[in-house]
Amino acid sequence: MLPFIQTAYLFALGSMIGWVLEFFYRKFFDPVNVERKWLNPGFLTGPYLPLYGFSLLLLFWMSRIERFIPIDNNYLRKAVLFVIMAACITALEYFTGLIFIVKMKIMLWDYTQFWGNIKGIICPMYSFFWLLLSFGYCFFLDPPITHTVELLINNLQFTFFVGLYYGVFLIDLAISLNNMVNIAEFAREHNIIVKIDELRAQIEAFRVKTLGSAHFFVPLRFSDTLHNSLERYREFRENFSVGNIRENIKGNIRENIDKIKRK
Repeated sequence: MLPFIQTAYLFALGSMIGWVLEFFYRKFFDPVNVERKWLNPGFLTGPYLPLYGFSLLLLFWMSRIERFIPIDNNYLRKAVLFVIMAACITALEYFTGLIFIVKMKIMLWDYTQFWGNIKGIICPMYSFFWLLLSFGYCFFLDPPITHTVELLINNLQFTFFVGLYYGVFLIDLAISLNNMVNIAEFAREHNIIVKIDELRAQIEAFRVKTLGSAHFFVPLRFSDTLHNSLERYREFRENFSVGNIRENIKGNIRENIDKIKRK
């Protein structure tokens, strides 16, 4: 029972910490967010990102294997541990993103604008961020997190708050997954890959146009709002796809050549 409670607590803590990190990163550092808007990261409505929950579990358990790395030099052994941690989180990120793209035609994040990316799912820059995260976890977060885990195990009344978190989380997850299924059906029907960040922008634009304001934490249902936003998103993808841009460029070149010939 105790390992289950420990795992549940770490997953919840990592999900919320990751949401906070992404929330401020997207506001102040994300090169895609040129307008520097406050954005709700991820596909869930509330303040949690499951990928970071799994990542914290990886970091917590992998930090315990340092003593098994057969390197005598303490600094070199820790450096190898950080690289292993970053590689594992990158692998988790890759397979999670790939499953959503292949099975649901949904791209949860998009790294296509970054150098060295693989299918827009992983890239060297974010793997470096995971390396820094591993370093920060081992030196700054592991001691207090280990302490709170021990406190939780010795004072099981705190499990009430963990249970409360999961009650809200599971309701949010059920609603969001239902939306994802509908988005996936729309994507397969129109043979497109839906990028969540672009879709969020279309939803925000539709809400501002129809309601006069956007809502940060209001969950979506597959209603006219989401349906119309998906239609707008499809038109957006068609108008700004690489193929159409190339055709427009070719058309402009032909038009200019024809003008020169007529002269």
